[in-house]
Amino acid sequence: MDLHAMIHIHEQGSQEDILQQDSNANQRHRERIFRPRVSLFGLNEEEVRSRYRFSTEVILELFEQIQQDIEPNCERNHAVPGMVKLLSALHYFASASFQGTVSALSGISQPSFSRHLTQVLKAINKLTPQYIVFPSDKAALKTIKDGFFKISSFPNVMGVIDCTHVALSPPTEDIYRNSKNFHSLNVQMVCASDMRILNLVAGYPGSTHDSYILKHSSLHSILTSGNLPEGWILGDDAYPLTEYLLTPVKDAKTKAEKQYNAAHKLAHSIIESTFGSIKSRFRCLDRSGGVLQYSPEKGAQIILACCILHNLAVSRNLHVDILDDLEAPPPVPPVSEEENTQAGKRTRTQVINRYFT
Repeated sequence: MDLHAMIHIHEQGSQEDILQQDSNANQRHRERIFRPRVSLFGLNEEEVRSRYRFSTEVILELFEQIQQDIEPNCERNHAVPGMVKLLSALHYFASASFQGTVSALSGISQPSFSRHLTQVLKAINKLTPQYIVFPSDKAALKTIKDGFFKISSFPNVMGVIDCTHVALSPPTEDIYRNSKNFHSLNVQMVCASDMRILNLVAGYPGSTHDSYILKHSSLHSILTSGNLPEGWILGDDAYPLTEYLLTPVKDAKTKAEKQYNAAHKLAHSIIESTFGSIKSRFRCLDRSGGVLQYSPEKGAQIILACCILHNLAVSRNLHVDILDDLEAPPPVPPVSEEENTQAGKRTRTQVINRYFT
């Protein structure tokens, strides 16, 4: 679709909307000043990607998908257009700037920006079934397995799992305080070998253990349903060893166990790269860029929206350099040996003997 057909020119210079004079000569009316609004016009492609972390083409594609949910439903001359709302939100996600800074650059007031951000979040998050899906059909799972095997020589990997923390402005409940003593949401993700997010749980407080989140997630039901083809996900020692989730061998002694651990580490490193990619693209999610100045509920909505946008970027091969100053994750104590299941131990032993001996 033509760029000029998709984006109206929202720059309004120093236009002034002078209110009609009241019949009472003593009553003075203030002039309403409309600041220039953000636009893609005047930016080259490098500037667009730097400010919004997406190409012009992908921004237009996203706008088409959510346009009906964010365009103003009134005919006021200065109603904020949907594209301005979207660009303002993308700039906030990318820059981690406080609302006042983003609203100033966007040409809309801070209260308006907050209201429009909520609208954009709802519109993007409606796309969840389209962008974040744990596949169940054999063909899709085979593609994922082939990707992991190519990287690590680990067979039948349906995904790798881990949690990351997103810092919050301190809520009243202390359960959001994590092991590094700052307030956060503990966010569970499962990704494929291309860093595409397959499953996301974003609402748990920072003090929640990783294994608890998995146990109480829909992913647990999917993995234990018995409806999936043969395969497993890989996790670290913060998760219990089960027949569907394989963890490293503690104190590996044999050559086969060491080769298994090495392959496991290679495959599992993809989730760490995914966290780095998301937080480098969207600085609002990393503590080095500040903390989310929102409630935990709205923070979870921001995380979900950024993960949807991350998958959109992956699907369009829009890579981002992983930054060096990202916050190190809070330490997570390993699960006890008693939580490892006998079925999990048998499965891991079979994998080691069959593929790594």
